[in-house]
Amino acid sequence: MQAHLKAGEKLLGTYQASSSITSRWMSAYNDSTLVQNLNLPGTHDSLTYTGKSPVQVRKDITLFQQLNNGVRFVDLRIGIVSEKLRLFHASYQLSSSVELVDIFWGLYHWLDQNPTETVLVSVKVDNGNSTAALQRQVYDLMNGPEVSDYWVHNTTLPALGDARHKLIPILRLTMDPNNIPDYKPFGLNLARGWKDNNANISIKYDYDADNNYRQVVYVQDLYNPDADDEEAAINKKYEVLTTHLNRSVATGFENTNKWYIGFASGYNGVLTTPKQLALGSTIPRTVGVNTLIRPYLQSNRGSYFGVIMFDFIGSDQRLINATLGWETSWGTKTFTITSPILSAMIVIVAPLLVF
Repeated sequence: MQAHLKAGEKLLGTYQASSSITSRWMSAYNDSTLVQNLNLPGTHDSLTYTGKSPVQVRKDITLFQQLNNGVRFVDLRIGIVSEKLRLFHASYQLSSSVELVDIFWGLYHWLDQNPTETVLVSVKVDNGNSTAALQRQVYDLMNGPEVSDYWVHNTTLPALGDARHKLIPILRLTMDPNNIPDYKPFGLNLARGWKDNNANISIKYDYDADNNYRQVVYVQDLYNPDADDEEAAINKKYEVLTTHLNRSVATGFENTNKWYIGFASGYNGVLTTPKQLALGSTIPRTVGVNTLIRPYLQSNRGSYFGVIMFDFIGSDQRLINATLGWETSWGTKTFTITSPILSAMIVIVAPLLVF
């Protein structure tokens, strides 16, 4: 494991143990809680901590820091280089040396230190195609005997008790059983039906023997609003995100067959970088989506949001807290978690938190 942690350090960061409640917030939930009924902070293009241009950099903290701060849905983009699975953002290779297996071992290490938690891991091919060789490598990395116990092998989202100390694969790539010897179905396969740059996607999955679907995920992934200027792009992105969240709020925590994933991330062609859309600008003066969405989340505290995917989430810990439904009082610096699916009401004092 140590060799993988060292090899992946450029993208993982250096692991540091955390005493923050944000590193173990799932411990407050009953084992019977369905993962799809949790509010999950996530990061889009989770490894884009480094890059050569403002378009490529989308994170301001490392993957280990994201997890310690409360993120539980990560988004990995891959491609094959010299027969090895490497990490990408679009066609840009994030590192010439780090492999996908190194990132997975980093996640295993983090789970070993935080065994009450689960992390959902989305894998998408960003460079090249989902070839037979790529599919076999991804399958083997998640199903090999040495690491199989670190993964949930359901084809739907499990109860939290069955997912603790494990990763849940979210597959945004084709997995053809004909390409994989001894293939057994695993993970949520969302590649089919994920429309490009779309604000209202619905994907049916988990089919029964009669080919009737039992689950559906609703996705808002309008990543390029194609607006006239930065302010218009931010406003359009905020509008489609809140429209999506209004649907999840109306659905509520009690549902058993609907799941929601909403992206707060994006850009606006050459006019607005991912950082400007997330955080805004000083010249011209704009307020970014991250700042706009926080009051919405706080005003709907105790509601069901599903997964919210952010860029530059390290800029404001309150985004994660608000996604989780935590009331923030910066005067007394106390946080109260309230949710109908919690095992108990918990009050958390701020010195335990990482800001």
